[in-house]
Amino acid sequence: MKLSIIVPVYNVEPYIERCVRSLEQQNIPKQEYEIIIVNDGTQDQSIQIINKLRLEYPNIVLIEKENGGLSSARNYGLKYAQGEYIWFIDSDDYIEPNILNSILEKSYELNLDLLAFNYYHIWPHRKVQGFNPQKQPEKKIISGKTYIQKYPIGISAWFFIAKRNIINQHKISFIEGIIHEDYEFTLHLFQYINRMTFENINAYNYFHRDGSITTSKGYQQTLRSIHSWQSIIASETKRYTNKDSYEKEAIQWVNNHKFYGINRLFFAKIPLHIKLKEYEKLRTLGAFNIGKNHLSLERKFRCFLLCQPWFYKTFIRCFSIFTKQIQ
Repeated sequence: MKLSIIVPVYNVEPYIERCVRSLEQQNIPKQEYEIIIVNDGTQDQSIQIINKLRLEYPNIVLIEKENGGLSSARNYGLKYAQGEYIWFIDSDDYIEPNILNSILEKSYELNLDLLAFNYYHIWPHRKVQGFNPQKQPEKKIISGKTYIQKYPIGISAWFFIAKRNIINQHKISFIEGIIHEDYEFTLHLFQYINRMTFENINAYNYFHRDGSITTSKGYQQTLRSIHSWQSIIASETKRYTNKDSYEKEAIQWVNNHKFYGINRLFFAKIPLHIKLKEYEKLRTLGAFNIGKNHLSLERKFRCFLLCQPWFYKTFIRCFSIFTKQIQ
């Protein structure tokens, strides 16, 4: 089997049929790929829709598990995958029709470990291309190390297909119980990629909707985001110790992730005593020790200020007072 597409499902009743039908409207035989639906304890009618689709399409595999979140569902789906390549798809998104043949043909022709491709941001009344192809390794075969060194790396786990044996051999998995998990996963994966390229085809449609993991707001979601960055920083700081050329390059991206964590906490609308507690956790993790990085010029300046203890602790207090006054 050439390809396993892993689709975690949790409370996506309005979107799941569009997603699955897009995966089936393709130009390769059904026996060449499988669609692994991971029921992550969904509480709506999503699985009833899937079961109807299974009557139409023989390549849908449904597996069940207790709710554990996106990372847990992806990891679980990997255990059942049979394809040479893996593609992670989010169940509220969808792909373009008749693109699998060109994606797989290019991957096999060039013996690629990973093939990346372009995508669209989809809003209700707007459609925007994701990557600037001039800033991606189009028509070049490079390693993962070269990619993270010379290019603005893609983060999302759905912007590429990758060889399953590389993921399994190196025990690459998503950190469970967090959000922002793709940052850690992709940086880990690129370490073992010897042959990759970028194909400028708009294969994926990333649908922006209210209520998704990335757009949800509120006190608990804010804390979840902060705790997720803490977990990512802890994991990456332990993994990348500057012992080889890849790790030296990866540390620059880890420094980006440190900035995302301290910046998220700085602007978080949470009680001051909790903010100070989370500040100490980040400080203990070394999140304020940020060296060379890939931040924009504006963010480099902000990073410099946020890494000054006097500035950070003074202004989070000011920010907390200000947000109270405008509520």
